[in-house]
Amino acid sequence: MKVFSYILLLGVFYIPTVLADTSVTDNQKITDQELSRQGVLRECTDLLPTGHKYTISIIGTSDKTTQDPKGKFTGKFIVSDESQQDISKKRAEEVNPFIQCVTEQVL
Repeated sequence: MKVFSYILLLGVFYIPTVLADTSVTDNQKITDQELSRQGVLRECTDLLPTGHKYTISIIGTSDKTTQDPKGKFTGKFIVSDESQQDISKKRAEEVNPFIQCVTEQVL
């Protein structure tokens, strides 16, 4: 249930962020391609090793007052296992494909 809560929380954060840069006029509709991106985070979780529960936290700030591309979105992306401790070096290597997927596809 805890994992579902995090996924729900990420959905609440991720969907408005994706749609924030989308302007929709009366004659425009959000394309199916944009809607299909809502499942990218879920697809990335398939890359996590089995046998553990993971906590995924994405906390960010979107600054629409700056033109600096580095300052437009800042935040933290944290992955931890059921121990709620920093993951070991070995486990970090195992979850690296997930981290790359989220970094490239979601953030």
